[in-house]
Amino acid sequence: MHDEYLEKLMRSKNYRDVCPDAICRIWSECEAKYKKVKDVDKAVREALHGISGAFMTPQEASQLGYDMHAWHISRSDVDLDRMLSRHASTRERLPLAEIDALYERIFATTGRPRSVLDLACGINPIYLGARGIETTGIDMSGAAVYAVNCFHESYGMPVSAVCADLLRPGAIPGVRFDAALMLKLLPLMERQREGAAARAMDAVNAQWLVVSFPTRTLGGRNVGMAASYSQWMQAHVLSKKTIVDSFEVKNELFYILKEK
Repeated sequence: MHDEYLEKLMRSKNYRDVCPDAICRIWSECEAKYKKVKDVDKAVREALHGISGAFMTPQEASQLGYDMHAWHISRSDVDLDRMLSRHASTRERLPLAEIDALYERIFATTGRPRSVLDLACGINPIYLGARGIETTGIDMSGAAVYAVNCFHESYGMPVSAVCADLLRPGAIPGVRFDAALMLKLLPLMERQREGAAARAMDAVNAQWLVVSFPTRTLGGRNVGMAASYSQWMQAHVLSKKTIVDSFEVKNELFYILKEK
């Protein structure tokens, strides 16, 4: 009976695009806590909503395909801006001039990387690829991964992506990158499993690591998140890395770490 509920959940409109490994992991964790399958199902749905959300609707994903074609012909920032607006994570960092300014500030410290690993990437590899940076993305959204890979396969951009659950062992690749991004990812990982965020930072094989944290709630309230995450970051920087710089842009706190 549990298998029937799990299969129904994985086929549902809201979660059929989520990485199956993530759904199975969360189901297993909730199954250990609740006896009734309906309680398990409810808990899994609540957990999935908290970590996946509606970052890109099916309509936005469909429109993104047309946007890519338009950008391929025009190579204009107007069309790139339109592409990035189709996903919540990149949309909140628009306009494009502000995203460019953000990465200019990061690269002023790290240098312009030849290769980037983007964890919980959304469609950010599309931006980096359009700016000529080879990027490998990992995300639990099949739609985001499909869009990134289409950007490579259809238009030859230097990007690729894999659909994976970052809490699964081995999900973070061991190959070497110049820089890695973990933007607003660590709180989500820590919320699911204590200690997961620090272990993920330690697993990244890159000279530079850029992480960020939200400084306001989804409702826009300032409840001391910046100070809280700053304390957490100072306490969890591992012996392999050191904080080189930190700064705040809009409602996001950034840290740049360098491998020792």
